[in-house]
Amino acid sequence: MSEGNMSYGKLSETKLPENKLTETKRPSAEKVGAVAVVGGTHGNELTGIFTVKHWQKNQLFLQYPEFQIEFLLANQAAIKDNKRYLEHDLNRCFKQSDLQDSDKKNREQVLAKQINQQLGPKGDSRVDFIVDLHTSTAKMQTNIVLITMDEFHLKLAAYLKSELPDVVITSETQLMDDHHFLCSIAPKGIVIEVGPTPQGSLDGIIFEKTNLALRKTLEFVNLYNQGTLPELGEELEVMSYFSKLYFPTDSAEEICATVHPELIGNDYSKISAGTPIFKDFFGEDILYEGADAHVAFVNEAAYYDQKIAMCLCNPLSYSLTTLQPLDSEKSSAKNEH
Repeated sequence: MSEGNMSYGKLSETKLPENKLTETKRPSAEKVGAVAVVGGTHGNELTGIFTVKHWQKNQLFLQYPEFQIEFLLANQAAIKDNKRYLEHDLNRCFKQSDLQDSDKKNREQVLAKQINQQLGPKGDSRVDFIVDLHTSTAKMQTNIVLITMDEFHLKLAAYLKSELPDVVITSETQLMDDHHFLCSIAPKGIVIEVGPTPQGSLDGIIFEKTNLALRKTLEFVNLYNQGTLPELGEELEVMSYFSKLYFPTDSAEEICATVHPELIGNDYSKISAGTPIFKDFFGEDILYEGADAHVAFVNEAAYYDQKIAMCLCNPLSYSLTTLQPLDSEKSSAKNEH
């Protein structure tokens, strides 16, 4: 498979059954007709890469004949080098303004434009739904990342949470209107990000969790298309990101502390003013001084290049009836002061 080229639910040498679509057809507005499953957006996250290969080689897509499934290994040069990226994080290259910027010419920025033409273009995409497979070195569990909060995404999240034991739903919707993730090319898109697992290696448990989450996601698409979703309850809790905490640095702008041992492996735990969050190289605790928050991506290896120690989020409950935050009125009132 050449870089940036899709395999439509198959390996290039495998002939599809006659009843399997070989070209994506534009579906009705109500249904999901074309799904793209992506691995290797980050080249050292092997779980997604080998999940895509596993599904291709064993034609597992044939279990879902009701809609088109295609596969993409996104950044094959980074995959070959076992690196997250070569020049720029590919999963930060898909803002509409960046895709249209002729001055964005580094390797991943050019690749993003190619992928946008293959799956998109963004705003009028050929595929309806993108599932981007990732892993984390932090204990994020089976993390379903949402960048759109509408009926499809909220009910998908609720379905996965009801079907899988360790699902945590996180939301990027508070951070930007025009998102930079690859999955934002399509009107529907999620990131499945499972951890903890080291970069550049495979872990059997993480592989199984990723594949199960993918299966359940495709199962949901079937039910959604047929209008036969089960009862999913009245509300859904989502961890909504709002900020980041950076490592302390010295006068040379070098990191001079570690994440506090009590936070390692405790993603989604709550911190308050006075909570130890770092330990400097002399062994002294550094205390948190902000408002109450929950931590995620704690000590994530991929974020060391930006000196990000952890992300901050807070729980937000959504009504599965109105599709609105249940405490939106409270939040609005707070923002007025």
